[in-house]
Amino acid sequence: MISLETRLHLGLALALTVVIGSAWWIGHLALHHSSETFIYSRLEHDAEGLLGSLRSGHGHLHVAARHLTPVYNQPLSGHYFVVEDDQGNRLRSRSLWDEDLETVALLAGESRAWRTTGPDQQPLLVWAGGYQLGERLLTLTIAEDVSDFDTELDFFERLFALLAVCGLALSLILQRLIVQRAFTSLRPLYRDIERLGQGRTGTLTEQVPPEILPLVRKFNRLLERFGQRLERSRTAAGNLAHALKGPLTLLRQQLADATLALDDEQRQGLLDQVERLHQIAERQLKRARLAGAGGAALYFEPEEELPVLARLLERMHAPKQLHIAFDSTVRGPLAVDREDMLELLGNLLDNACKWAEGEVRATLSVGDGELLIRVDDDGPGCAEPALATLTERGLRLDEQVSGHGLGLAIVREIVEGYGGQLTLAHAPLGGLRAEARLALEHATSDRAMRSA
Repeated sequence: MISLETRLHLGLALALTVVIGSAWWIGHLALHHSSETFIYSRLEHDAEGLLGSLRSGHGHLHVAARHLTPVYNQPLSGHYFVVEDDQGNRLRSRSLWDEDLETVALLAGESRAWRTTGPDQQPLLVWAGGYQLGERLLTLTIAEDVSDFDTELDFFERLFALLAVCGLALSLILQRLIVQRAFTSLRPLYRDIERLGQGRTGTLTEQVPPEILPLVRKFNRLLERFGQRLERSRTAAGNLAHALKGPLTLLRQQLADATLALDDEQRQGLLDQVERLHQIAERQLKRARLAGAGGAALYFEPEEELPVLARLLERMHAPKQLHIAFDSTVRGPLAVDREDMLELLGNLLDNACKWAEGEVRATLSVGDGELLIRVDDDGPGCAEPALATLTERGLRLDEQVSGHGLGLAIVREIVEGYGGQLTLAHAPLGGLRAEARLALEHATSDRAMRSA
């Protein structure tokens, strides 16, 4: 879609072109009309002067020489006249030489004006009028060469066109600067939108033009409500899981009591179901702890988040005195959801910390449009058949091997949401290696979008 700034540029450019082009065309028509009207008026006056110089003798017309302008006696001078009467008599100026002039017969009081080509291909403006002289009906036709006049008009029109084009270009430059200056006032909003995507702010600035201030305020209210709902959801999940742990623990103890009147098969079945509920509660509590506070963010910054995550996991597994090492070649934010990455890394690292003897190592790198996350531990690892089972698609958490299976369902769900792949193998440290590849062209996972 074309940007708003480009639309404004195109719209204003088109409007200026139409206005300046129309002004040039109207000016062209007005200039020609005014100039030709002035010449026709002068020709009419010449015709009236010629009428006063006409004499009639022996049935013929002639002009008193002393009253005739000399220019009409010069051959091809560019000033011509023809006088005709209703009896067929015709009187021409000597300036016509061997040429003739197109005429029309008019009644007394009628007049007509037109443009034509005269002797020696001269452009002529012609005025003709009908008069009553005694018993005779006369038609006087006066013409003038306007080649010099047309040349001057053409020069003026070219000059006016050049000035119009220069004015149009200057107007376009000025309107572009004005539009850009107007959009400059939106730069703080652009910066806040970028910071919002990176999770560095929760609202947009209201230092914007009044026209878009209501939109910004509504968007800020939506962001505030979204953040509140997200925080309430996280808190509610944690509270619910925490509230379930106590009754489930008590129920498990009561079921384990040998005095309870249950056979072994019923007792074990109930204990299995309670254990499933207990694992679900543990999972939700862990997700709430790993997600942390704050709203959802489109970008994840390893340099800021990984040290915080390491300290949290070290506290969660404090009795082991683990050493958690990060090796990240990623610089700057990644176009992945912060909450997704905290959950993914948190679960992988939590699994590794649970089984590690003393060292957990995590590596992050980017290449070929993919984010590679590799987590190794120095624990006992898994047997080859167990690894094959863990990597099968479609398995639920409760169907996986105890220990390393905890949290892998969440990890697999996130990785698949980014069009990636999760693989498990033996680690060089001796334990398990979990390797996740995520396609960075997916800005957010489908799971994150649904949960939002």
